[in-house]
Amino acid sequence: MPDFQNLKTALLCQGEPAYVPLFEGSVHDDIKSRFLGKPTGTLETEVEFAVAAGYDYVHITMGMRQTMRGEKLGLMGARSLDSTVLKAATARYNPSQQQESTRLWAEEGQGLIRDDASFDNFPWPDPDSDDYSALDRLGKILPPDMKVIVNVGYIFTAPWMLMGLESFCIGLAARDPLPTRIIQRVSEIQYRVVENVLQFDCVGAIRMPDDFGYTTGLIVSPRLLREHVFPTNKKIGDLVVASGLPYLCHSDGKLYDVIDDLIACGFNALHPCEPASMDIAALKQKYQGRLCLCGNINLDSTLTLGTPQEVEEEVKLRLRTVAPGGGYCCGASNSVPEYVPFENYLAMIETVKKYGQYPIRV
Repeated sequence: MPDFQNLKTALLCQGEPAYVPLFEGSVHDDIKSRFLGKPTGTLETEVEFAVAAGYDYVHITMGMRQTMRGEKLGLMGARSLDSTVLKAATARYNPSQQQESTRLWAEEGQGLIRDDASFDNFPWPDPDSDDYSALDRLGKILPPDMKVIVNVGYIFTAPWMLMGLESFCIGLAARDPLPTRIIQRVSEIQYRVVENVLQFDCVGAIRMPDDFGYTTGLIVSPRLLREHVFPTNKKIGDLVVASGLPYLCHSDGKLYDVIDDLIACGFNALHPCEPASMDIAALKQKYQGRLCLCGNINLDSTLTLGTPQEVEEEVKLRLRTVAPGGGYCCGASNSVPEYVPFENYLAMIETVKKYGQYPIRV
């Protein structure tokens, strides 16, 4: 049965929990449907999958991140790409798994907001009028000792998607007031969203997805993040910490230059710790007791291209090198997309369950 307190112990680095928690930012519906043996896509099946697979929580997305993916705003000027070709071979040729699958790509050059007029005319969401009924419903159907992790974030990502990455970065560097104005509006919206969701007893943590980096470094300089983004992360972090809940950061990429900044913002955990970007064993040695590390099972190779046996060996290696002392949650080094072979996903979660009991003896 779910045990959110066990996950909370790991996320807050409060020593070794009873077992290494499973943690994912997302699992594709193809994987969930095959695991359950039936269609998914409802709050009820989301909870059913999480319980059956061994997670102590369910995810839900609120605020600007939800808006950016909403059809009513035309995908915010971004493009969607059919990604059926990215499915694992077993999925591509299985008619039961041929549901539409797309990915969202933001424009690089110029987005929907180009000047003050387009800013003023943009249909900004009202966080106090948002639909929070899903949290009401989850509060009623979650089993005991299970909580909701609410994805908010997008303090950095939403502004650059709205402007286009090039326009946004050039504007920041040139001290054009427009990028700052967008960041401020997004920050105000997201802060209020967090205030609102923290009123629900079923909420167990706040997660802030916001990719700051590439494999080789940060997208913008640490100075710009410290000036424009991290103050809002800190303000939201103060809210979350005051509520006694874990505060999670999701960012791909090489983040060494700003990890101390993230901790200063109040973040308790970092996800997904991509192997191509950072050495998780070195991170554990440096930040043990200060930052929970989540993920790191290689989505670039092992999970997607390896065998179930290779997945098992990589999971066991992470359990040996990162789990001792607590402060580790195991999962993919980004998410579990539809092109992860189902058998590899099973190998990952079952290996954690088999060998992840404390004290670790792998």
